[in-house]
Amino acid sequence: MRVNLVDDDRALVLWKLSKLGLSAPELHEKGLLKVIRVIRSKGGNKIRSAASINDNPVTLKQLKYIVAPLIARVDANAAATALSKQSSRIKTLDRGVDKIVLNETFKAYKAYKQRRAMRQKIERDLLSSLPPSFNGMDVNKKGDADILRHWVEELDDFQESWRQFRGRLVEELADVEDAKQVEEDDGAARFDQPPSLSSCKRMLKDVDWETSPDGGYESLLSLKDALTNFENTYSSATEALASLTSKATYESAASAIEKARDHLYDVTVDPSSPLYHATEKSHDLLNEMDEALARCASQIENKIIGTMESTRPYISVEDLDVFILDWKTLARKHQVTPEQLCFSHIGLKSELEGAEENKERLPRAIEEEKRALLAYQTSCKELTKERKRVGCDLSLKVSARLKELGMDGAEFAVDVMGKMNVDFGAPFSTKSLWGGKLVDNIVGVDSVDFLLKNNNEEESSMGGKVEEVASSGERARILLLIETCLPGSIGSGGVYDFEGEEVEEEEEEDVKGALLQSNSKPVMVLYDEIDSHVGGRAAVAVAKLLSNQGTVGNQIISITHSAAIASIANKHLVVEKSQDPSIVKGGGVNVKVEEVRGGKREEEIARMAGGEMVGEEEGVEFAKALLQEGEKQRDASVIR
Repeated sequence: MRVNLVDDDRALVLWKLSKLGLSAPELHEKGLLKVIRVIRSKGGNKIRSAASINDNPVTLKQLKYIVAPLIARVDANAAATALSKQSSRIKTLDRGVDKIVLNETFKAYKAYKQRRAMRQKIERDLLSSLPPSFNGMDVNKKGDADILRHWVEELDDFQESWRQFRGRLVEELADVEDAKQVEEDDGAARFDQPPSLSSCKRMLKDVDWETSPDGGYESLLSLKDALTNFENTYSSATEALASLTSKATYESAASAIEKARDHLYDVTVDPSSPLYHATEKSHDLLNEMDEALARCASQIENKIIGTMESTRPYISVEDLDVFILDWKTLARKHQVTPEQLCFSHIGLKSELEGAEENKERLPRAIEEEKRALLAYQTSCKELTKERKRVGCDLSLKVSARLKELGMDGAEFAVDVMGKMNVDFGAPFSTKSLWGGKLVDNIVGVDSVDFLLKNNNEEESSMGGKVEEVASSGERARILLLIETCLPGSIGSGGVYDFEGEEVEEEEEEDVKGALLQSNSKPVMVLYDEIDSHVGGRAAVAVAKLLSNQGTVGNQIISITHSAAIASIANKHLVVEKSQDPSIVKGGGVNVKVEEVRGGKREEEIARMAGGEMVGEEEGVEFAKALLQEGEKQRDASVIR
């Protein structure tokens, strides 16, 4: 795929490539993005995939990160998602918001977050409680100071031991595959299960002595439980194998078969005896049991025990117990729980190094946070005004054109409400507050609803929210109108199948990336039966809207069964399943894509319009008329 990118789209892709450490001179100089993905069969059901971007080899995850935002797929379900998600509605409005206002709000958010984090760190340092073992001691006395220094050095050594031990544990767990969280039917996590080695690996990777609530102690206990559970499972598997195959075990299945066979030898040896054939048949059945037993044993040994041995970490429960005992011993020495030992360490170091410095810094940090908060609140108010302006304009434009799409008497309205009494003091622990942690790169404290009103109702009633009162077809048409009035809002609304990157907290450059993400728009939009449940003049109006979008920089692809939409397109591709025996035999599906022109296109549009209901001649004449009208609409390039 070769795509020519300009302006924000090119800037966004270049920014993402730089984040991945990739260079693309041709993209930088000419705006040319070259994407290649090759899929090869490895035999059977296995395939091998390779991808590159401007001659840089990339993983599939990196390919999706770069390319997915450039391609939007919209169908009735996507429309429902975009209109029902608060974040999508806000991002749709932000497409029309003054970018200076949006930029200033991003910067104010970043500044406030940094100031707040600084104030919290200082308070955390001050509140790091000293252990009871320090009570009654005076750091200014030489003897007490020496004891304190010894304790700090002792805990420093333990912290380093824990860092090395944790690193070894993570390394030993490297081959353990990450398991997805098991969920119940209601979506809630199943917390009654013992911890898995994969979850322990993730916990150990994330813990830190100074910043984790318990210094990582709970992760160590969880690993012990997981390892014990793993060893018990492994032991059960080996016992199951022994129960089947061990000749030394009297109660094993193999021993039982041998014992039965020995007894059968005593039944008869005379071929003329009526029991002879029954005995021989019994021996045959015992042989079959032997074979089945061997297959079952092979399954247990290779698939269960073998799989467990391939990921079995070289960690003993005894090693964990030794380290846990050392941890508990130090905690008892300082008269705290093992979970509190890390905070005691911080408190002792803070006392030794001088906590007075933090006491002097705290008032200044509080004042700086207040100023940053005030600046952010002011920016949020300006952003709310801008969103209301864009919402009012969008309401008028969409309402004026609903009749064209077969929604007579309907009125569209955007309701923007700035949240009142926002708790800016604790916004970073929740995703329900736009003023806190950035969700889908959103800032501000607004809630946005899209409303639909029927003019036959009372004037005071707005009907209801679009996602609640509109049909799936109406939602799709409204989304199409919104995209026409605010080009690029589809990508902004998060309709494309891509998880947008959250703004990282550490790097200032990521604010730039968030802004580029909000300013960019998909270069190609794929409409998947956007015209469903639409017919007559409304279908023609949808076709005009799609044609107009193709003239403002987007490549539009529409999957449709509508003759009106097909006739207005620049190119017409017919997609059919074909029965290639060689492909069908291998379990595949053979899809044929063919561009139709001239007479073939007329015949295809005639088929789409009337099928078998009209004569061939009448259908072709009707198709010609549709194609002529479609050409006129394309030439006009502006929807009236």
